[in-house]
This record gives sequence, structure tokens and C-alpha cells, in this order.
Amino acid sequence: MSKRLYPHKRVRYWFVYDIDDICALFSDFGLHAQTVRKWFRKGLKTIDAGKPALVYGCDLIEFLKKNNNANKCKTAFGEMYCMRCQDARPIFRNKISVEQNAQFLKVQGACRECKNVMFKNYKLTDMPPLRHQFRLVDVLELYDFAASTGKTHIPAQVRNATSESLQGDLF
Repeated sequence: MSKRLYPHKRVRYWFVYDIDDICALFSDFGLHAQTVRKWFRKGLKTIDAGKPALVYGCDLIEFLKKNNNANKCKTAFGEMYCMRCQDARPIFRNKISVEQNAQFLKVQGACRECKNVMFKNYKLTDMPPLRHQFRLVDVLELYDFAASTGKTHIPAQVRNATSESLQGDLF
């Protein structure tokens, strides 16, 4: 199981937290007290060796930032992160599919090693470099479904029927 990323912005810099307070901060993540005790063994600083274990907010923020950034994988512009390979991989045949949203581009490609589908978001201003570096294809061509099969759940008469009625059919 992968490690969870706990947002450090919930922690107040000048506050002092005990184990129950830290668990309450991340209750929606289901943080257990034993996990916080494991953090102490991994290097989370306590105020003193006394009980209950108290932690300054600034130390907790520093620990969470370091812990969240430890397992991140940096990808180059022309690479995407493959969930199956667990690493940054180049794109198969340099074919990508681009879907434009309001604030970003959702790019989809296949892993060169395992052919698994990969996703990455780019800025809207990155469209010209994407066109220069990759071949933009249709989603159907990307998944190699260009040749339709006859084995579908749609009956043949519905497949061949027109989708709109003629003007004479309305009256």
C-alpha cells in the first residue's frame, strides 16, 4: 500500500499538539495513534521525553513536508508516471490524446514498457510544445479500436437505423 499524503496546511505553526490532537486533525484520513507513534520513531521531534508526547506545530509541518515529498517522482515534460511500473516512463509511439478543460489539459498516453494507460495534466500554454513533441491522436485510435468488431450488444437494425426522424414522419 502506498503512503498517504497528509496536508501540512491544517497544522498551526505555533500550536502544541499531542497524539490525540494530531489524530483529530487528520480524522478524515483515518489517522491512527499508532501511526503518530511510528512518526516519532521515524524522526518527528517531541518537546521533551515526558508523557504525554507533545509536538510543536512547526516541527510537525516540517516532518509532514519532508515525508510527503520523499516518495514523489519527478517527470520530464515528455514523460508520464505509470502506476503499474511505479516510475516515470516515456509514451508509447509518442501518441497522446488531449482533452481540454477550463484551466488545464488532460493528456492521456500509453506506457512504453507495459502499455498501461497513463495520465498527466498540463497547462493550457503547453499545447504548442505538446504538438511539437507528440503526435495528437483521437482517443479511439489511441486505444487501437479503429477496427470495429461485430460483437456488440446493439442489434443490427438499431445500428443501421437513422437517428433523426424525417420531416414527413412528424406529421
